[in-house]
Amino acid sequence: MSRTFALTIPLLPKEVEDWVGNSYLLCRITDTIEDAVYLDKELKKIHMQKFASFLSSPIGLEQWTSEICELVRSSSNEHENELMAAIPEVVGRYYSYPAEIQHILRHTVTIMAKGMSQIERWAKIDCLDEVDHYCYSVAGVVGELLISLFAEHSQAMKKNLDSQLPYAVTFGEALQLTNILKDVWDDLKRGVTWLPIQNTDPDRDAKVQEYISIAYGHCLQAMEFIKRMPVLQIGIRHFCLLTNAMAILTLRNIQANPGFKDSSEIKITRAEVKKLYYFYKYFGWCNLAIDFMTKRCSGSSLKPIIRSCEEIHKKVSFWK
Repeated sequence: MSRTFALTIPLLPKEVEDWVGNSYLLCRITDTIEDAVYLDKELKKIHMQKFASFLSSPIGLEQWTSEICELVRSSSNEHENELMAAIPEVVGRYYSYPAEIQHILRHTVTIMAKGMSQIERWAKIDCLDEVDHYCYSVAGVVGELLISLFAEHSQAMKKNLDSQLPYAVTFGEALQLTNILKDVWDDLKRGVTWLPIQNTDPDRDAKVQEYISIAYGHCLQAMEFIKRMPVLQIGIRHFCLLTNAMAILTLRNIQANPGFKDSSEIKITRAEVKKLYYFYKYFGWCNLAIDFMTKRCSGSSLKPIIRSCEEIHKKVSFWK
């Protein structure tokens, strides 16, 4: 689940902020287990599925927490270790929610754990189809989580839930592809790559540009997803708009500096984020204003590759 969400979650209506905040922590716990470099693939699979099972029954949770904390400690940073130690509190908060909210969160973590467990598959991603499946497992399902939680808050959104699910997957893939492109060098240091691109490829730059265009196409579809949301749900719109616009700005920076060697070189500025924050705060209800800012963020050089979100959803989703 994108770390960008941690910055934008407070924009949501209070009850939705609580639900999404808890889901963020649940997903980060799953991700921390998957990232543990000193755990072999079978242990990762066992512990991710074990964690998902505690969302159906918490029996044995505290004992397991002590065990998993020890296993991931050496490969996790201070904040991740603090989160892992707080697993009983995070899961306890989850159990305070209505049954339908629990179901949505549990369903998400279960799908994510199963997807992340396909370690052999993700060890060599060699085509766009595999990229789609990977992005769904770690981010597309989060898009489905978000729109499902929003629908529990808003009856107007619940009426259109089925038609919004494909766009929700596209929203998640837009953010994940942007993060992959941005973090390519950090990932290589860990010995992983999430795109079918090798740094020794003679046409590497052209392939990177293609994936920038694919990610940008997803971002534009995500804007359509947001514009379909009720104008009265300004907090939800603000949350989604700011997250998606930051992805577009990042893609523009990557395209302008394709030879970057560190993510800090293509990082968007605080001034840019602040400008977006206040613009969407006051004009996020207006679809014409959204279109105006999307063009401003995109600049003249980004060119989208538009793909069918319905076909991608049908291919990758395990939500229903």
